[in-house]
Amino acid sequence: MMQGVIIKGLVNPTKGPFMDSQSVVYVVDDDPDARHVLVTLAESMFHKTEAFADAADFLKSFDERTPSCLVTDMRMRGMSGLDLLRTLKASGKVVPTIIVTGYAETAVAVDAMLTGAVTFLEKSTPPHKICEAIARALSLSETLLEQKAERDRVLQISDSLSEDERQILKLVAAGRLNKEIAFEIGIPLRTLEDRKRRLMTKVNADSVADLIRFSIRVEEFEHSTAADLLWNQRNS
Repeated sequence: MMQGVIIKGLVNPTKGPFMDSQSVVYVVDDDPDARHVLVTLAESMFHKTEAFADAADFLKSFDERTPSCLVTDMRMRGMSGLDLLRTLKASGKVVPTIIVTGYAETAVAVDAMLTGAVTFLEKSTPPHKICEAIARALSLSETLLEQKAERDRVLQISDSLSEDERQILKLVAAGRLNKEIAFEIGIPLRTLEDRKRRLMTKVNADSVADLIRFSIRVEEFEHSTAADLLWNQRNS
């Protein structure tokens, strides 16, 4: 049971102009009383909530395309909160997760954070602190979705480039001059300049500096996962 939590001054979650929020707070806890308290807290912030007594049921319903966060107990029957984090990570799915537990164990907290949790709270944590953690997690989720969309856009453009265009981009990013690039590729300078202009149009670059920035972003995104993006944002 969620002890020490008294909900005071919460607005009526069934009324108000913000109930159409697209953000979802997922609550997973096998204790019905604790689950009710967490849902009430999330709804008091005018967020849509989906509650589950079982982690497996949550995994069937989770939609990673929607801004969301997960608030889960650590110790549950069946799949634990830590196992749930590991399952999400193994499947490549990422959701900012808040672990709320009645067992304040440092080793468990460390494991949870290393596995991907954004914060670790005791169930005796004051309600306003839990609400603050939910707000931070949802903000993180929105940023993460924006970054994933940008990564997909950049990598899609990169995949559309020809082999010659990739080589030109790589050499431009290395600081090579047009004459040097033309010589290395084995084409006339004017041909190189034409191909470079087409390349800049493809990647929406207005300058050589834009081309270099695009090349850097491709390199970063090709070697990062959604979990990496979350980790970087969580620790920024």
